[in-house]
Amino acid sequence: MIRPTLRMALMASPPSDSLQTVIHQVFQWLQAGQGDQAVAVIEPFIKQYPGHPQLHYLLGLAFEQTGALPQAIHHVSRAIALDAGQADMYHALAIMLRKSGKRAAAMERLKDAIARNPRHADLHFMMGDLAMDQGNMALAIDCFSMAIDCNPELLSAWINLGLCQKGVGAMQRARGCFEQALKIDGQSAVSHVNLAHTLLLQGDYERGFAELEWRFLLPEGHGLHLPPPPTLPRWNGEPLTDKALLVLAEQGYGDALQFVRFIPRLLTLGAEVTVCVAKPLEALFQGQPNLGRVQALLDYQQKFDYFIPMMSLGTMFVRSADSIVASQRYLLADPERSRYWRHRLPQDRFKVGLVWEGKALHQNDPLRRRSANLGEFASLNRLAERITLVSLQKEAAREQIFHQDCPVNVLDVGPDLHDFAETAAVVDNLDLVITIDTAVAHLAGGMGKPVWILLPFAPDWRWTLDRERSPWYPSSRLYRQTRANQWEEPIARLVADLEEQL
Repeated sequence: MIRPTLRMALMASPPSDSLQTVIHQVFQWLQAGQGDQAVAVIEPFIKQYPGHPQLHYLLGLAFEQTGALPQAIHHVSRAIALDAGQADMYHALAIMLRKSGKRAAAMERLKDAIARNPRHADLHFMMGDLAMDQGNMALAIDCFSMAIDCNPELLSAWINLGLCQKGVGAMQRARGCFEQALKIDGQSAVSHVNLAHTLLLQGDYERGFAELEWRFLLPEGHGLHLPPPPTLPRWNGEPLTDKALLVLAEQGYGDALQFVRFIPRLLTLGAEVTVCVAKPLEALFQGQPNLGRVQALLDYQQKFDYFIPMMSLGTMFVRSADSIVASQRYLLADPERSRYWRHRLPQDRFKVGLVWEGKALHQNDPLRRRSANLGEFASLNRLAERITLVSLQKEAAREQIFHQDCPVNVLDVGPDLHDFAETAAVVDNLDLVITIDTAVAHLAGGMGKPVWILLPFAPDWRWTLDRERSPWYPSSRLYRQTRANQWEEPIARLVADLEEQL
């Protein structure tokens, strides 16, 4: 969106009536996302008015919309060279440089702009955003605080300041930031959900799950595996005797593995339950007792009385950590598959499953980089005569196993793990699972298997802040980073504990 203040500046003294008309039309095209048309019209005028900074700026914005970032950077840089006093131009250039991966250059341009415009909130916010990219939480906190000082109503600054405070472990300050954001805009779903995650991390489950209901209004939309039938009402605690209830899995696989524990409670309330899950979970859940009907596809002609998203069962059944269904084992492996793996895996060794990388959900989030590299587990090799490492890793991360300089010896079963039922059968035959925060952690915990989980400095809400075990999984042991993105220390503690246990 083009800023109205900039539009007025452009319209103030156009060189000609025809150019004024073109500028007006260009604004409309840019606001409609039609950058290609704007480029075609502006380029002839640039030749006629090569020293006109606003034309270069508009052309840069138009090129950005078409994805031509080098040309966009060139023309916005030219506009700044012709008129260095426009803070919005610096802001736009910093965004373009960031998109191009040139974060250091973007930071320098922002420093130049702030030197000329020290009370420009958006410039301070952008510098904070770049500092977050780099994992520099101290600088980011300073920048967002300055942005708020310049504009106390800047919602995004309060949200990002809260995330940074959360990232450095200042939970009460983070909570205060998100609550202040909601005073500015009580309908901000992003603020509600960030507050929810903070409350849940602090163990305030009742309010946290209530706030988490705002997740369905996030800009990216709902995370349901499949949408419910359009006229089907949501279950909000009505009596379920002889009622058909549709439970829809949502978010990631780990969320379904965590919250499926509540399905038996629905059955005890008299409901006829159908659970709709992603295909990789279907066979595993179909093999469990007391889950009702499980299916990956939804026949919209089926008759239901209500539906509920699976994670919303937390709102219904969890008021505190003590009210969590913390059974040692609520997921079972298929006996036949388990027998196959019992014969395939070594019988005379302590077998340790290993997962070091998850999906790149937080790859660009410096606060939640949860994955490690296989090489960081090299110290496990000193136990090589007593353990067998079984890689449960799938997808691209498996390639690390085959690097010539890989210092860790593992038995790779990844290609055979076609779904979670197969993974469960392998886990059933292991003595221990070591994993980062990924779906395997929830699978092993749900099976009651000893599972040692490596957590980033800013952990996901379900792993709490200071417990050695998650209240959701009594068989877990948590190894937390003491410095952001540094795995050496928690892995060293984990290996020492394993050595002592053997």
